[in-house]
Amino acid sequence: MHEASLVQGLLNVAFRAVEEHNARVDARRAAGDPHAGARAARITRLVCSLGLLSCVEPRTLTACFELLAEGTPAEGAELCLHTEPLPCECEACDAAFELRERRFVCPVCGSDALRFRGGHGMIMTGLDVAAEDEADMPTAANEDKHD
Repeated sequence: MHEASLVQGLLNVAFRAVEEHNARVDARRAAGDPHAGARAARITRLVCSLGLLSCVEPRTLTACFELLAEGTPAEGAELCLHTEPLPCECEACDAAFELRERRFVCPVCGSDALRFRGGHGMIMTGLDVAAEDEADMPTAANEDKHD
């Protein structure tokens, strides 16, 4: 069951993002910034994209997430999983298309001689946290994109 190791890696990335967010908040506060924001207290939601070829069973991943998040700042967090379409090209007719389910045939000519571009990974695309002083206030842990 590789889902458990995937979840542990996902949680490690999320915890590191929260630590970095809190370090930025602390540095801004130390510099006297009155708009430093709030420190993140807990993770409320993680959003991930799954490649169609990732060989990840979403129900198993979710169950592992719930188990491994117990006793951590991610306990009770929602795990949202989205399967991304798989870009393909047909070697027989050169058609380019995207597959949204595991039916590996060309929709144009019916050939199963396909070239895949990607589709193997799992990427965390979103992370929501609750602030220390406002438990229900979502704060983006990766807010450096907005600075």
